[in-house]
Amino acid sequence: MLSVIGRRLMDVCAGAGESVVLGLRTLRVLPQFWGSRRAIIQQINLGGIGSILVLSLIAGLTGMIMVMQMGPSLQDYGALDMVGGMLGVTFTRELGPIWAAVIILARVGSAMAAEIGTMNVNEEVDALRVMNINPVRYLVLPRVLALVLCLPLLTALADVVGLLGGAYIAEASFGVPYATFADSVRDFVRVSDVLGGLIKSVFFAVIIGVIACAQGLRTEGGAEGVGHSTTNTVRLCVIFVLIADLVLTQLLRLILPMGIGV
Repeated sequence: MLSVIGRRLMDVCAGAGESVVLGLRTLRVLPQFWGSRRAIIQQINLGGIGSILVLSLIAGLTGMIMVMQMGPSLQDYGALDMVGGMLGVTFTRELGPIWAAVIILARVGSAMAAEIGTMNVNEEVDALRVMNINPVRYLVLPRVLALVLCLPLLTALADVVGLLGGAYIAEASFGVPYATFADSVRDFVRVSDVLGGLIKSVFFAVIIGVIACAQGLRTEGGAEGVGHSTTNTVRLCVIFVLIADLVLTQLLRLILPMGIGV
């Protein structure tokens, strides 16, 4: 049992190390992004636009469920008018960026790993090197930049849809007017909360894109190896997105100014 746990921990550490190296190599070719603009647009269409519907559904349902959970307790204390502000702070700080990251890593990150892994197994990546084409610039850079552009927008969408879903349930189930709900959101949510969530989403996008591409490039062993790479991508992305969320939450509390209303 200990040997199995040790092997898995070493595999996680190796995957993290390779992702860091790949991230630095991607940063080195960043000035060449304009040559990959068509690929970036294609990845935005596949990853960002294709995730709007499922993210909206999940964010809206989450907002509804949270209001249904918080409503009775707030009603007992006579603080039902605060439900909009509490939901807004929760979504802008955490739920918005986390839900967007989870949807992207599950839907897009795993697909990236599978696609690049299949190319690696079929020696297409080696063919790029033979043709003097840098695989990092050709394969990795467009995908990472596409996620960096998409994830903040998806986070903002999740915030808005989650609040709309919560406002609907607050009015339908507890009689809280939409105007009262909106006023509560304005009173509680600060600019720093919104900016913090968007900043988190940028870091989450880099983590997901780099890990997915790194796992794809280290794929070996045919179809079975592609499956392992896809599974490892989801596992590593979840772990390191949550670790980054923990670190960024503390850093943003120290950096961003507080007390500024929306």
